[in-house]
Amino acid sequence: MKKNFVRFASAIAILSLGVACTDLSGVEERIETLETQMAAMANQLNAFNANIRALEDFTQSGQTVKDIVKNGNVYTITLGNGTVHNITIENGPVQLNVSIDSEGYWTIDGSRIKDASGNPVKALGEKGDKGENGSNGQDGANGKDGKTPIFGVDSEGYWTIKYSETETPARVTDENGNPVKAVGSSSSTGEPSTGSCLFKSVSVENGYLVIVLNSTPDQTYRLPIEAGFRISVSKDFIAVLPGQSVDVPFEVIGKDATTHVFVEAQGYTATLGDGVVTVTAPDPLPETGYLIIKAIRNSDSSTKAVYLTFESGELTFVYDAKTVLSEGGKVTIPVSANVDYTVNIPETAASWIHLAGSTKALVSSTIELIIDGNTGEQRAATVSIVPSLGETKNIQIVQAGAGEAVFNQVDLATVASFSLSGTSLDAPAALAQTVENKDVFAFYSTLKAGKLYVEMFDAESKSLGSIIPASGTDINAGNASEFKQDFVGNGAWEIPAEGTYRVVLNRAAKTISFYDEATDLQPLTVKFAYENGTSWYLTKTLVPGTFYVSTNSGWDSWKGRKYTFLASAADPQVFYWEGECAIDGDGDPKQVSFKIAQSKADVDLIEAGTGTGGADPNTQSGMNFISKSYAFAPADADGTALSTDAELIVNEWLPCAGAVSNKRWVLAKGSKVNVIRFIIDARNMRVRFDVEETAE
Repeated sequence: MKKNFVRFASAIAILSLGVACTDLSGVEERIETLETQMAAMANQLNAFNANIRALEDFTQSGQTVKDIVKNGNVYTITLGNGTVHNITIENGPVQLNVSIDSEGYWTIDGSRIKDASGNPVKALGEKGDKGENGSNGQDGANGKDGKTPIFGVDSEGYWTIKYSETETPARVTDENGNPVKAVGSSSSTGEPSTGSCLFKSVSVENGYLVIVLNSTPDQTYRLPIEAGFRISVSKDFIAVLPGQSVDVPFEVIGKDATTHVFVEAQGYTATLGDGVVTVTAPDPLPETGYLIIKAIRNSDSSTKAVYLTFESGELTFVYDAKTVLSEGGKVTIPVSANVDYTVNIPETAASWIHLAGSTKALVSSTIELIIDGNTGEQRAATVSIVPSLGETKNIQIVQAGAGEAVFNQVDLATVASFSLSGTSLDAPAALAQTVENKDVFAFYSTLKAGKLYVEMFDAESKSLGSIIPASGTDINAGNASEFKQDFVGNGAWEIPAEGTYRVVLNRAAKTISFYDEATDLQPLTVKFAYENGTSWYLTKTLVPGTFYVSTNSGWDSWKGRKYTFLASAADPQVFYWEGECAIDGDGDPKQVSFKIAQSKADVDLIEAGTGTGGADPNTQSGMNFISKSYAFAPADADGTALSTDAELIVNEWLPCAGAVSNKRWVLAKGSKVNVIRFIIDARNMRVRFDVEETAE
């Protein structure tokens, strides 16, 4: 049972609040709130028990489906016997894990429900056509001994169960005999909720209604759909290419001589044929468009229609070539596609390259080739991946000869780029080289659960092999892990769940770090005193685009120019600006300073302190405000802010300190530099001024 319980307030608890007999303020409001919560609970219980009854019907032997209507996340399903069920697909925890086991008995969390006599409770009838996670069951004593549980929640917030409307409910107990709380909360109201996440998904596949339960493991039921009047298409979208045509086959099931078919299209040209619609796309593709295929059976005025949308046809894969040891083995090729495709192996290589099979899905798939051992000389072949739309993709398979070494580790300093691929990505993505450290490459974006490969390339985009885990496949979130080199596809990390990840590869240290949402590096939040120490406190979380830079003399007489700094993908506490900033020391030495705020609008929070006599930052002018703002100021080697200006040295890290300071880095008189990049490393408190060239 789920343990994240939230307390369900009972009517007794509400009414026992101590109030004066003549002071009823707030009592009526609390009673109304209670009544609202109780009404919501009753509605949810009704929905939950309706789903229980639907589950029981779905498991009956020989059950069929006449009609399915989807409205949001509610499916209205009409069964062959005329029974209509409304079931709800919801996200969230399963509050009561109810299902029917392979022998037709009701279970909670996989344990059979027992009646008052301690006997397991049988569902009505036989098991239906189950999917791969279940099997056909035995009949329930011809349905005579079957019972349908009715769940409820008592006044103390515990689950109850009974088997008829007249029966006294008993509390549901867990495997240890303890009563089970009805837990959960509405995402929109925060009120107690039983939850109705009994069903995980509903879909139609090859003439069957496929219903998946939120059970452990997930149970799948497949109910055949009766051949009523309907239009059958293979998918609900059409993959097209600009300026090209594609055929969309369809079938009208249950048609007669009076049936007529029509098509309607927006943004595309559609021509109706015999069992096919030919769609021609404009060039370029429009942002929106649709196709409607409609059938009317005049004999009984029945009407059916299907609505299809368009996507740009695409097939991409990661590798242009794969190298295989002489011993042979398996080659795995990740593919991203929204079109059908075939894999062609040339006849001359059919004796040593074999298609092991593929795991195919709408968005991603993997092609597996089995390579036989090689006792002769090196050999090669080109395998083609032929999509139904678009250009053929080729991959070169090269196998080493007997005793020939085919993989040599490379000097990582010579690697020009790193690329991410695998089932955790819809398409390959680059690990970008960071400006603060040329040996550090980073990625910060969404990954799906699945495999993640890291491939190396030279300056001509030729694959140099792969970075793979030194041991295991765990990402070891929040920690640096060592890696080694091997063939592309010979090792991958397993991304455990979909989410936002930061991947940081340090080729000099030969480590890779994965940060998930729980362990990710956080931006810097600063709090600084504004005038007279404790008069006012200002707080700001540093994010991109928040810095003011001065390259002038003086301080109070100017307002700093806003420079848009970006955060490094490797670390949210490293900021950089790239552009062109000429600093000329002629006539009067020029200096550079970095401040985070120029007015009260630039800070997140202003709080009054305990001190007195300080100027109010809410009323300060821009010049006065910025002179007292937090800055990245020159510091000594120990990180202590200097009381004097410091020399501006280019292309080197210079120590800084976070402080309210007007001290600057000063360019020597007569010097000229053209700064192309400012970098502020707040994690290590240092700054750098990168230049194209330094004038003599």
